[in-house]
Amino acid sequence: MARMIPGQFDTATTSQAETFLYYRLQDYLDDDWTVLHTLPWLDGERARLQQGECDFVLLHPRHGLLALEAKSGLPEYDGTTDQWRFDDGTRLADPFAQARRSSHYLDKLLGNLSQAWRQAAPPFGYAVAFPDARAVRGNLKPDMDRDLLLLEGDLDDVQSRVIRVLARFGEPLPAPRPDMVTSVLDVLKPSFRLVASLAPTVALANRELVRLTAEQAELLEGLADNRRLVVRGGAGTGKTLLAVAEARRLAAGGARVLVLCFNRPLAAHLREQLADAADRVTAATFHDHCLAMLDEAGVAAPPAGDAGRWARLADDALAALPATRRRFDAVLVDEAQDFEPEWWLVVEELLADRGASRLQLFLDDRQNLYGRQVQLPFTEPVVRLRRNCRNTRPIAAYADAAIGVGDEAGLRGLPEGPAPVVVEVADAGQEREAVRRALHELVHEQGLSPAQVVMLGAHKLGNSSFADVRRLGNLTVRDADEPEAPNTIRYATVHKYKGLEADAVLLVGIGEPSRVYDAESWRRFEYVGASRARVVLRVFRRPAPAGAPRPAALP
Repeated sequence: MARMIPGQFDTATTSQAETFLYYRLQDYLDDDWTVLHTLPWLDGERARLQQGECDFVLLHPRHGLLALEAKSGLPEYDGTTDQWRFDDGTRLADPFAQARRSSHYLDKLLGNLSQAWRQAAPPFGYAVAFPDARAVRGNLKPDMDRDLLLLEGDLDDVQSRVIRVLARFGEPLPAPRPDMVTSVLDVLKPSFRLVASLAPTVALANRELVRLTAEQAELLEGLADNRRLVVRGGAGTGKTLLAVAEARRLAAGGARVLVLCFNRPLAAHLREQLADAADRVTAATFHDHCLAMLDEAGVAAPPAGDAGRWARLADDALAALPATRRRFDAVLVDEAQDFEPEWWLVVEELLADRGASRLQLFLDDRQNLYGRQVQLPFTEPVVRLRRNCRNTRPIAAYADAAIGVGDEAGLRGLPEGPAPVVVEVADAGQEREAVRRALHELVHEQGLSPAQVVMLGAHKLGNSSFADVRRLGNLTVRDADEPEAPNTIRYATVHKYKGLEADAVLLVGIGEPSRVYDAESWRRFEYVGASRARVVLRVFRRPAPAGAPRPAALP
């Protein structure tokens, strides 16, 4: 019995010839045969699409492929008008031309898409079946052959007749090629699915998050009379965006503004965001600003190789400050939890007027990845930001779970988006392959640009799973400090990416063996890393040791 595709006859088919042939082919052909019923095709190589349909396609691992047309009734051919007609005068298309066109198109298609078909080069041909006819009266057309005409009597031994037809087009293969049949079916009867585009989701989510950020900015403007202010908020509550908005507002009023942070990537981002106010606003890391102060004062900075360079830099800058003109009407400190207690002495001295100048601190104690003692120069008045305005709801909930908090009020009103995906990987090789697949899906299938994606890890790129294998498909992993290049994906440590964000984040290296991270460190690390993602989050995690509790973020 032949394998029929589809396995059930479509009862909506009105052709008696097709109905008869479906069951005759199913019952009278051996198991090696595969029969496709009703195969539409579309030839797009010409300027205008060429459409066709084959009633039956017969496949055999040795004898090849036969395109078979089936016609009910007793049509006649009139050579003087070159027309096929039924008794009632109804015209029909030339069935031999239809079958011939289908066979040649299918051979061309399979030659392009099936390596097994090209290698085997099996016979392929065509025929027309008239199950209601017993004989032919008159001469056949020059482009017809009796062997290509299957009448009622021929269908009593349909397998022999089909084999004889195909033999007229070529010798059977010396040995069966079941792989060829499989390959042909992959082309003619493939399975596929539609892949969602992330572009509309990202655009909609970002539009809504901008609205939420504007609401936060209005809250801060209502506290404009406070010269000193502590702004506390969890990851994603818009602290950096608010610091930028406040710096721009103060500069527009004529103030000289300094915006400080700890990480250089964040400082670069702040400078970019404040470029339109660069004549009134300076943005820098604390250490880079200290080095600039020493340079202005003509004081040599501690040598680069000095192990205590950074520890002494604050004291040296404080001593050099009187010889500089660096005074500001407002100093804003982003990620203030990263500042050492002694640095605040320098920050206070940078104020033009200790009584009238503004000092605003933006921080989240839960993002203290460096384990420093958070000791602020003042602790109130304080503004607490609760509404997340960076992440979609699923990502915000994931980040909250990672740190072991649940703030439903902070999730209220957030746009929906894809659920975070957690992938367990046993080693570096598995992690690279899992990340490659994720990048292929996000960039090549779902339409994100490489610039919208960032990989964040626990270790520097040179110490990560991607240190020696940076090529992942047709994308290359590059250090975020390296210049931008086409078809590259940025990699940064979570520490360096604090305060920044991306549409899609691939958080790698979670749970790797480490002498640095304990369970609490991993929770903070995952909280900070996950919350960098606006819309898409993929987490690649090493499995927890047997008996060890799973991190809270895992479902």
